[in-house]
Amino acid sequence: MHLCVALWVCGVILAVLLGWQQRKCWRLIWQLNGWRGVVHQPLLWFLLCINLHPNSILEKVTYFRVFFQRPMAVLLGTRVLVYIDDPAGMECVLNAPECQDKTFLQDGFFVNRGLLHARGQQWKLRRKQLNPAFSHNIVTSFFDVFNSVGNQMIEQFATLPQLHGKSVSFTDAEDMLSRAVLEVSCLTIMGTPTNFTQIDDDHIAHSYKRLLEISAVRVVKPWLQSDLLHRLLEPELYAESKKNCQLLEDFVGGIVKTKHRNWRLRDAVGAAGPGEDTSSGWQRRIFIEQIFQLAANGEMTLEEIMHEAQSMVLVSFETVSNSIMLALLCLATHKGDCQERLRAEIAAVVPDTSGHVGLEQLQQLRYLDAFVSESLRLLATVPMNLRHVSRDFRLAGRDAIVPQNSIVVLDTFNMQRDERWWGANAKQFDPQRFLDQDQDQQPGETPARGEPRRQRDRRHSYSFLPFSNGLRSCIGRRYGLFIMKVFLVKLIANFEFQSDFQLEKLQFVENISLKFKNVDDIRLAIQPYRVSQASA
Repeated sequence: MHLCVALWVCGVILAVLLGWQQRKCWRLIWQLNGWRGVVHQPLLWFLLCINLHPNSILEKVTYFRVFFQRPMAVLLGTRVLVYIDDPAGMECVLNAPECQDKTFLQDGFFVNRGLLHARGQQWKLRRKQLNPAFSHNIVTSFFDVFNSVGNQMIEQFATLPQLHGKSVSFTDAEDMLSRAVLEVSCLTIMGTPTNFTQIDDDHIAHSYKRLLEISAVRVVKPWLQSDLLHRLLEPELYAESKKNCQLLEDFVGGIVKTKHRNWRLRDAVGAAGPGEDTSSGWQRRIFIEQIFQLAANGEMTLEEIMHEAQSMVLVSFETVSNSIMLALLCLATHKGDCQERLRAEIAAVVPDTSGHVGLEQLQQLRYLDAFVSESLRLLATVPMNLRHVSRDFRLAGRDAIVPQNSIVVLDTFNMQRDERWWGANAKQFDPQRFLDQDQDQQPGETPARGEPRRQRDRRHSYSFLPFSNGLRSCIGRRYGLFIMKVFLVKLIANFEFQSDFQLEKLQFVENISLKFKNVDDIRLAIQPYRVSQASA
């Protein structure tokens, strides 16, 4: 009897303590959605639990979000997860000093010790140190590399089986493209040619992609961030993760150590006098050489340099290659005049795409700009962004206080496909909307097809976030866009892309970057443009 009473009292005390810890979370739930938010909690917990896998979570969020009032909050123990899919909420969070840090969920990311996942003052310091490596002048100095590797890529695409009348799987084309972008990354980030455009015997590109998939699992199942639990619950996945991590650490580590040794020797013998540069062209300005100087000044260790190099190679390679493939998919499945219009514009501005495609020429390709923006809008390369709340802050436009230690989920993917911001044809591919948007302030404007003028008049500047924005915007935005556009110019000028697949049938997967569950169903017909033109 006494034992039962003691257990009951202990239970009451624990419940009171838990309720006290959750008080700010429940207050936020009430402030955002009132009694509906409170009543919906069990249903939201259930939906979250049964969809905890990258293969289903994005697709289910896309389906179920419309049944709930947003922004909304979900109680998770003593924390609260805040879901935001509107531009005003995005602007508030992305510009809030309290929301600069990544969340503990992203500690499961296999590259989590560089700028990409740095927090607080460490991030501010590292971002300040690395900004010069991505300055406008530095990035534009890489155009020779972009063009050289781009031409190698065209040669490789010409060997695809389409020359024998066969279609190409999306995965095969993606592999060839991603290896070319990885070659660019290794040249511009670490100053080392790798010949990945031709061959990748060690499967470095595949290892990066596979580790991103495993990282996505560890983000949605954070208990797998414990090595012990990961080994016990997912032994095969754990072993594969360790094997691939070691492969990439050896790959990047070997390059960094060799480059650092050569850099110190050159510095020691004084190969370059004051104001002189004996290294070739852009080589002296690459990312790795700039951060070697930070190490020489005592601002970074060699281990930190390896982490930064690994992080930068991954980001510059994976997001860029994925963005290009998504753009090509939009192009191949679009049945309008988009492809011919792009090719005509490119021919007028860049008569010889096998030569040098420069910044001045890219700036003249207005329809290419619109095409790239529309593909990044419709198929957001990074569908969701997570932020940690370091201290209480007020959500702009709402009488709601987001408590410290909350997790904020920014759903860029669905926001950029929402009819509230993009009109009735929000889920259709239409580059013209971005050209019309540029003319919004001019007299005699014509609304985009299917999009009333009032929709564009109220479009928020944060309704389109291809590279995030605010206080922690992407450091390599210019770099990524330049590679993407140079490669697309060369691909579109040399090949025609067609596919019978329909974008509406895509099944989306959240693998850090956007992937497709039914990717095996996507086939591309890639024909050399001049051959098909001559036979027409």
